[in-house]
Formats: sequence, C-alpha cells, structure tokens
Amino acid sequence: MDSQLSGERLTEERAFVKRFSEGLSSHKVEYPADFSTPLEERPRKVPVVQVPVAEPPDLMDVDAPAQDTSVSLTVKSLKPSISITVTAQLTDSVADLKALVAQSSPSAPPVEAQRLLIKGKALTDAKLLKEYDLTDGATVHLILKPVDKAASTPVIASPAGGSAATSAPPAPAPSQIPRSDMSTFAGSSAHPEPPSLTITTSLDDSTPGTAMPLTVTDAVAPPLGPQPQVSSASFHETVANPVFWQKLHALCVTEFTYENDADAAWETFLISMKGLLSAGEAAKIRDVVGVMGMGGA
Repeated sequence: MDSQLSGERLTEERAFVKRFSEGLSSHKVEYPADFSTPLEERPRKVPVVQVPVAEPPDLMDVDAPAQDTSVSLTVKSLKPSISITVTAQLTDSVADLKALVAQSSPSAPPVEAQRLLIKGKALTDAKLLKEYDLTDGATVHLILKPVDKAASTPVIASPAGGSAATSAPPAPAPSQIPRSDMSTFAGSSAHPEPPSLTITTSLDDSTPGTAMPLTVTDAVAPPLGPQPQVSSASFHETVANPVFWQKLHALCVTEFTYENDADAAWETFLISMKGLLSAGEAAKIRDVVGVMGMGGA
C-alpha cells in the first residue's frame, strides 16, 4: 500500500510535475495533412435567428432610353411686359434657365439683370430646378435688377493708341456745393430742409432763446400721445405668418420695375409692424421671403 507523501518528498514531486508540464508545453505538435477534428470534439453550431431579408433590386437596363425630365416653363414680366416660353431640364440650374431666357428673345434682359421668383420666393442660381418642384407649364415671374453701368461702359481707344473708358464726372461733395445752389439741391431730395426750433429757458423774454435746427430724425419721429392698439389674436396670427409676407412681396414685385424698389417697399411694411413682431418672428419672415435688412440683418 502506497504511503502518503509529505515534507521534502512532496516538494520534489511538485517540482517534477512542474518541469514536466513546461516541457510538454514547449513541445511542437504536428498534425498530418489530412487531419480532421473528430465530430464529437467539434463545437456545436449556434442556431441562426430567422431575419426577413428584402428581395434584391432589379438590375438596371443600361440600354433603356433615359427618362424625359424636360419641362415647359413660362417666364413672365410686367414691367416691361414680356412672356417667354422656354423648355428646360429639371437637372439644369437656375443660372442655366436665365441663360435660356436671355437667348430665347431679343427683347429678353441679360442674365445679370434677371431675378426669377416662384410664389414670391427668389430662385438661387446654384440650385437645380428640380429642387423647387417645378412642373410642366409652371409660370416663373421675372423682375429686373439694376445693372452696374460702370461695368457695361464701352472702352474707347484714345488717339495715343491706348484705351480709356468713358465715364461721367464725379458728383460734387455737399461741402463743395455753393450756398446759392443748396436750395435747388435740397429741393430735389426726398426730405426738404428741416425748419429750426427756438428753445427759451427763462419764463420771461429777458434771456434770448437758443435756435436749434431740427434733424431729419425729428421730422419723421412717431407722433406723441396714445396710439391705437391692435390686440386681436387673429390679426397677430396673420401678420406673423410668413405666407402673408410672401404674398405682399409678390405684390411689390408686380408693381415695381426694379428689384431694389420692390424690396424697399416690402421693407417699409415690415418695419411698420416691428412693434407687433418678435425678433424670432421677424427673422423667420426674412428667411422665408429671402429679403435681408440693412447690414444683412
């Protein structure tokens, strides 16, 4: 009967087992070329969850004719009265549409003088026509923009062989206008020369008053006293709706020849409602209509 190991004998056996295990781990195991793991030692397969898979898409027919994306658009302008029908592709840009309009008729304005609108919203040159959901037979409104006359001034050759651009003499500064001509200059301005106001600081007439001219700001200052207040909720809802301002801008566009005049008239209406609109509502209206205020605000 074997006796139980103890003491130094047990320590020696443990050291032997450790050395033998390390020797086995460093031994290189080689398998034959046709080795295959027995079935009972292979890992079990994990069941696959049934996930519905969509059918693959049909192959594209490369030889099929391309889909027709051409649309017929009617470009109208009231001042001057122009009606032009052009055929464009939905993949064309707004700049390409302007070029088609300029080439379609001798009376059509140049590209740099065109501004196209749909439902009161200006079209951006870099965008494609399909981004505005244009359909066949749609009407696009055209208004004229002021063209830089200095850029379009012809260049006339000088006798010395060089070239010189004809330009009008610069307008004189206000400080260079004679006093005798100031009345004429002031009469042609939108605001006449404001009157002067004399302020007296004493109760009697012993101390002469101080004459102080009124400024243009004083002349257009709002009237004093209580003003009629509009507290109707439906009125504020209508005024704060950007669609109302789009319709108003479209009306200004049809009544004015140049874009700047239409924007200035629309800006006047918006400023008159400034006390009834919050900053967020006014910013949303400007963003939808596409008309920026002074300084781009």
